[in-house]
Amino acid sequence: MSVTQISEPREIIVFDFDGTITTKDTFALFLRYYAGIFGWVIKIITLLPVFIAYILRIIDRNEVKKHVIRRFFGNQPVERVTSKAESFARDVIPGLIRPQAQKALDERKKTPESLYICSASITPYLEAWGKTQNIHNILATELEHDGTVCTGRIKGWNIWGEGKVRRILAEFAPDTVKIKEAFGDSRGDQEMLHAAEVSHWRPFRLSADE
Repeated sequence: MSVTQISEPREIIVFDFDGTITTKDTFALFLRYYAGIFGWVIKIITLLPVFIAYILRIIDRNEVKKHVIRRFFGNQPVERVTSKAESFARDVIPGLIRPQAQKALDERKKTPESLYICSASITPYLEAWGKTQNIHNILATELEHDGTVCTGRIKGWNIWGEGKVRRILAEFAPDTVKIKEAFGDSRGDQEMLHAAEVSHWRPFRLSADE
């Protein structure tokens, strides 16, 4: 009679990105960086009905994200998105990194296989930034594409709130995973923080007002 061996769960450390590692929301910054000021203004104006529907609680933030992705990246060449993401990661993100967050990341790079970034931001520039940091485990909102052109849709789901935990579990399925530590700063991180053995809330801010 054979005995099925149950493997130990994989142990990981997870950092949120925007607001936790950085001082600003990089997704909002990238939209303007990608479209240019004029293009950004035009697109934001056309999205006003969506933002109003959100304020009135007719739609949730996940629906807003879908509309924003469609407006900014629908029918956009993958090559252009990738190129702009790489320059954004190189020229903009380094100036937004919190010094204490960088120190915490550097300490945990000693076991790179267990270090993860889990963010509602989009994968193109997060993966580009991750390469410069030798961080290759990036779980973020993915842009669907056909290999050449972005469809304007999200692949999978928005990595926010419950979506963060879902994405982490999906990454390791059918195996199990244990979140040893989690770092976050907003409502979108709460489920991930609650799932962790040790959670850190806004740990890298110099003051409570940041």
